[in-house]
Amino acid sequence: MCSAVIGITIGECATTKIVKTYIINADIVRVFALFAVVGIHLLNPIYARPDFFGGTFWWVAFLLNCLFRMSVPLFVMLSGYLVLGKPTDISTNLKRTWNRVVVPLLSFYLIWYVYRAIAAYLRGNEFNYWSLVDALSKNTYSYLYFLVILAFLYALIPLFQLVFTGKDKKLSRYLITFFFLNAVVAMIARYFSLRVGDVFNTYTTWVLWIGYFLLGYWVRLHTEVLKSYWSKLGGIFVLGFGLTVGLGYWSLAQHIQGNDILYIGGVSYPEEYLSLGVVLMAVSAFVLLMTVQVPSWFSGNPRLVGFLKWLAMVSFGVYLVHPMVIDALNKFFGITADNPAMPNLVVYVLLNTFLTVVISTSISAVLNKTMGLRRIVGRVTT
Repeated sequence: MCSAVIGITIGECATTKIVKTYIINADIVRVFALFAVVGIHLLNPIYARPDFFGGTFWWVAFLLNCLFRMSVPLFVMLSGYLVLGKPTDISTNLKRTWNRVVVPLLSFYLIWYVYRAIAAYLRGNEFNYWSLVDALSKNTYSYLYFLVILAFLYALIPLFQLVFTGKDKKLSRYLITFFFLNAVVAMIARYFSLRVGDVFNTYTTWVLWIGYFLLGYWVRLHTEVLKSYWSKLGGIFVLGFGLTVGLGYWSLAQHIQGNDILYIGGVSYPEEYLSLGVVLMAVSAFVLLMTVQVPSWFSGNPRLVGFLKWLAMVSFGVYLVHPMVIDALNKFFGITADNPAMPNLVVYVLLNTFLTVVISTSISAVLNKTMGLRRIVGRVTT
């Protein structure tokens, strides 16, 4: 939750000490990003349903889905913002990568697999036990692909450090621009030409996210300068959100009519985290959120800040456990949009959201406080 800066303490002798400075903006971004991912999964049963298409509440779900699409990019940029620039060596960095990313990844890869196997058994459904191995080369076929990306990015931190510490100050901007263009073009190519086969998998997708990761730290280095661009950044955000909404609505309408030109595997291009609209929206939002001055009524209130810190502490655990909570509520407790007992969609969404957030937060809080288990919900951005 904190970032470290190096300071010198002068006493009888000079000593170097690590001073931890709390960055409230970072926790705000972290909490929004991780809970927005939960929001995407909670709203999916509404905005992805043709039978609800165009209704008032469908529009609410659709617009929130478009907004929440910047969640994962925000978290990757935040990771770069906080972890790049810290003194490290290969050995220390690999240890950090293992503890903060790989351990949670492997743990929940197995937990998710066991949960699905048990759920299938209890419901009398078939289950592909070989999927434990099959999914290894396909981004784990789950929400955990995000940790796969972070694992690769973290492992290369010593290399990325050289980009910002080298003599050529233009190198960082060049590489950030290159990797962003590469990612945007690759995603467009996927939908308009490379539509078959496993174009991206566990061992290739992470490359597309390097731009986000490097940009996070670049923003930290240029915080004061970027404050003078708030109005332009606001315009870029509106443009990105507008593209995501407009193209998203059009692609969904085409999908309902049987035209899947912008659909692959049930996901449309505008929903991709590397689509042009989401890139514009996420980058501008990140800069704005990390450079804005948090109002004193919030930052100066110990209770509010304490609650924010607590949410930030449990948020990663919420991200890790929420798919199982949603699935269990759906399959075993009948919390579905089609349940005749549900009065309407609003009640369903509110009930599903409340139960998912409360249960997931409670489980995460227990894991974070339990010795031996807190490692599986390691904080990946500190």
